[in-house]
Amino acid sequence: MNLWADRKAKAELARLLKGRPNFHVRFSESQVAASLWDYGEDRVAERALVMSPGELADIQAIAASYEEPDYPLPLTGQRITHNHVCAFAAISYFEGRVRPLTRTRRRPEKDRPLHLRPSPPAAGL
Repeated sequence: MNLWADRKAKAELARLLKGRPNFHVRFSESQVAASLWDYGEDRVAERALVMSPGELADIQAIAASYEEPDYPLPLTGQRITHNHVCAFAAISYFEGRVRPLTRTRRRPEKDRPLHLRPSPPAAGL
C-alpha cells in the first residue's frame, strides 16, 4: 500500500472506531471467530478468540458502521449478511483496512472446529 492509501486507510479506521450514533451491535469473541472461520480467515479467527474486551468493543463499533446499507464493503454479487459484517469488521480492526474475505460463501457449519463454535455475548453488555 502506498503512503497516500495508508493515510486514507488510517483515517477511515479512526472514523469507523467512533461507531454510529444511536446504533450499536453486539456479538461475542466466539461469534467473531466463527464468522472469520466461516469465510476462510483461519489465522485471524484464532486471534479473535484471545482479544481483549476493548478490542471487541472496537470491532463492534466498526461493525455498526458496516451495517449501514450504503457502506461500500468489498463483496459483490450477493447479499451482505450480519455474519459478513462481523468478519469484515474484525479484518479491518486487525489489519487496519477492509479487504475482500478469503471466501465469499460460508464454509459448512458442520465442519467448524468445536473451539470456534459461537456463543452469545455476555448479558448486560
